[in-house]
Amino acid sequence: CMWDYRGDECGYNGPAVADEFDNPTTDIRKDRCSKCMRGCEMRGMVANFGGFLSINKLSQ
Repeated sequence: CMWDYRGDECGYNGPAVADEFDNPTTDIRKDRCSKCMRGCEMRGMVANFGGFLSINKLSQ
């Protein structure tokens, strides 16, 4: 996801949920976005996900 966490595009402004690795936290200082769909799912913000759901590595 390319949005700034808690910015206008992201839209999330709730309590702390998870760190940058999607590990649960209640500490607002550790609350970060993983930039993955899972981070949006944990916050109930799937509709605002600003990335691509699937990109497969091209075979050579």
